[in-house]
Amino acid sequence: MKKILTIVLTFCAFIAAMACGSNDPEVDGTTGATEQTGGEGEGTAKGKMLVIYFSRADENWQVGYVERGNTAVMVDYIKELADVDVFEIVPEVAYPAAYDECIAYVTEEINENRRPAYKNEITNINDYETVFIGGPIWWARPPMLFRTFFEAHPELADKTIIPFGTHGGSGVSSYTELIKEYYPNATVLESLGIAGASIRNESSRQTVENWLKRLGVDKQSTAIRNVRSRTADNGVTYSPNGMRVNGQHGIQIRNGKKYIHTR
Repeated sequence: MKKILTIVLTFCAFIAAMACGSNDPEVDGTTGATEQTGGEGEGTAKGKMLVIYFSRADENWQVGYVERGNTAVMVDYIKELADVDVFEIVPEVAYPAAYDECIAYVTEEINENRRPAYKNEITNINDYETVFIGGPIWWARPPMLFRTFFEAHPELADKTIIPFGTHGGSGVSSYTELIKEYYPNATVLESLGIAGASIRNESSRQTVENWLKRLGVDKQSTAIRNVRSRTADNGVTYSPNGMRVNGQHGIQIRNGKKYIHTR
């Protein structure tokens, strides 16, 4: 009897988890996670940087109707805090605005292994050394739109890639997995996933800032590298973008060491 009860309870838990995952494109299991980091490689990014992303606005789980999608908000933080160019993948056929209709549409897309088309294109990926790639998580995986994009861009194979995105609890490790599937020789750095329901909180912006600092791509870190490459002069002060300035605010080099002046 005890064994039967255990089996029943386990089965019920499985059904509950599946129901949670099928009720929302950004839910997979637990829903309380606000941050998940990870990756197959450690280190800092370098060179010219590009952000490639997809984001869906309209009705979102635990958020309601929004004019800017959850991942787009995360990209706004990255743009504010780092010197990056941005390319948005825009689907040729927009996903349904209503939440329930979108769920049904995405389910068909996954079950039929579709390659949805996108209506814009980028032709200068080779200009960039580091590429951020991110979007939402739908049923523990990136949207099928990314398969379409990856199959059209083999030139990402030799890049340093940084996965990111928003989710409902499952994190964004599936972006790393998909990237490694298409680009096994790419260098993949630390990823960051933030719950879509909390992405608009100030704490999420701080989380993004801390992540960028670890990657060495926040404006302060890149400014210090710019100063190092520009000059070896002592006693000269530079702004965060590496330009000479007068006054005490900025970055100063003295005897080969860098000092940040805040007053």
